[in-house]
Amino acid sequence: MSFYLDWPDYVVFVFLLIIYASIGIFYGYSAQIKSLIARIFKKGSAIQNNANTTEDMFLGNRQLTLFPIIGSTLASFLSAVALMGNNAEVYLYGIEFWLLILGYIIAFPVAAEVYTPVFYNLRLTSAHEYLELRFSRLVRWLVTLTFEFQMLIYMAVVLYAPSLALNRVTGWPLYASILSTGILATFYTALGGIKAVVWTDLIQVTVMLGGLLCVLAFGTNQSGGIAEVWRIAGEGGRLNILDLNPDPFVRQSTWTLVIGGAGMVLSIYATNQTQVQRYLACKDLKTARQAIHANLGFNSLFLSIQMLCGLVSYAVFVGCDPLLDGHITAYDQIFPHLVMHLFQNIPVLRGIFLSTIFAAALSTLSSGINGIACVLVEDVFLDAYLRFNSGKKMEQKQFLLFARLLAVLLGLIIVGLAFLLKVVPAGVLTMAFSIFGAVGGPILTIFTLGILFPFVNKWGALFGFLGSLASGMGMALGGIFAYTYKEYVAVPLTNASCPLGSPPMHLNTTAPPRESYEWSFFNLSSFYYTPLCLLVGIIISFPVSICTGGIPEKLAVETLHNLSSCLFTNYLLVGINMCILRLTVCLERRVGHSVRAFFKKKKIKKKKKNKGILIL
Repeated sequence: MSFYLDWPDYVVFVFLLIIYASIGIFYGYSAQIKSLIARIFKKGSAIQNNANTTEDMFLGNRQLTLFPIIGSTLASFLSAVALMGNNAEVYLYGIEFWLLILGYIIAFPVAAEVYTPVFYNLRLTSAHEYLELRFSRLVRWLVTLTFEFQMLIYMAVVLYAPSLALNRVTGWPLYASILSTGILATFYTALGGIKAVVWTDLIQVTVMLGGLLCVLAFGTNQSGGIAEVWRIAGEGGRLNILDLNPDPFVRQSTWTLVIGGAGMVLSIYATNQTQVQRYLACKDLKTARQAIHANLGFNSLFLSIQMLCGLVSYAVFVGCDPLLDGHITAYDQIFPHLVMHLFQNIPVLRGIFLSTIFAAALSTLSSGINGIACVLVEDVFLDAYLRFNSGKKMEQKQFLLFARLLAVLLGLIIVGLAFLLKVVPAGVLTMAFSIFGAVGGPILTIFTLGILFPFVNKWGALFGFLGSLASGMGMALGGIFAYTYKEYVAVPLTNASCPLGSPPMHLNTTAPPRESYEWSFFNLSSFYYTPLCLLVGIIISFPVSICTGGIPEKLAVETLHNLSSCLFTNYLLVGINMCILRLTVCLERRVGHSVRAFFKKKKIKKKKKNKGILIL
């Protein structure tokens, strides 16, 4: 069954879209607007036009303040897919996912105190510039290509999945949803740059919070109050918050959420370009750190509200499951179905909900487009341009025009990929998110090796990254094609209490007995992909670095973390480093010398061969 939107819903929705577009126009032409205002009020017209630079487009001239950065950092990965997916998670399996907050407690302080100071003090534009300073250009380019692949796939899914859900539940045309979201995000990102993205993110977070609170309030009221919601959830087994089973091959447990969740969150908030770009845009390092620490609280708040909304969904539909009754085709659609059910007689609130879903999609899309464009401009185009033009720099106007056109092109590519997802099997969506997690781990690994382990050289980093990437992608693809997990939480569902329609049906998602499964390493919980990639990268990089010379001869101290800020970490890492250094010295005489002598001998032979060819 589909619910339909009335004209007040569209008025609210269009009004918010106009606000987002206006912010892009304002920051795209801020200098001209300020100059016009100055002339009108006779305050002079000599206003410096510092908005027409790529630094302003990507970093806002490094002058952004705390409040908008907090909102933008929060909104960047608070996607519509997360809003709908978390609701379905609680509806089906309970509130155990709430324990991800413990992963937040580990990840956010580490991101703020270990990774961010290094990036900020180097005054980078792209986080990947660090990799060339610390290792080599080859490492930088490989990580850049990996990041582009990761984000393009993720952006397409972020655009497609909520559009499909809205189409199935509200009748909103799929093509209209994809086009309106993709084109609008591309427009204000290309025109207004990071400033437009940050301020629209702040508005979108406010809209999302308002929409979620409306759902929570109306749903709780319809269910008979928060105590009744809690009682129904308890009787239905949805309050199962602790599962101390140490088996890493179960679908989800306390350990996977704490350990694996911390790794996943760290890969996003410590080393992903879309987030690092916001830290680099802050007016000082203190502001960047405060924004990250504040996001620990705000992310926890949003996750808690989403968990409560999931319990409300269960309380509202207990005994009348929408999927079994034929109202929805997948549980990812249960959140929009809940909203349309609650607000079916309140048109304006339906429009607010529609705006909530679009705000979540827009915030992630705009952040991704800006981040991808920044990486392509700084890590690929600028480097290639300087090489082919003997170091001659491009004029700022041309450079800015190219950056904006690139942002437009990226937006169109993402829209095209989103339409392609319409014709692929549903499992590809799962594949896309698994690949996102599996790729984030290797990127976290390469930055961790550079910042915390000075004895890792470019060869150790290169092979560590490739090994980490191979293991992550292997686990992700293997997990998709070789079947999934051994164990599910029992979650009985029924439509026996539905007033009309379908014959009674019952569903229990408990898996078959454990012995019916053939053990496979591919059954590892996807939450462990990032920690596994990190472990593999470290294990490979250490011996490779030792065998290829150990510490680089020209190691810039500023590319390492200042360990004096944490005495325990200082002594721990220094101890590890000293052990590795001693091992390096020991093996240098035996292994390292032989390896270098071998390569040196091959190099001499190659030179002689080339010399002979030249003589001929």
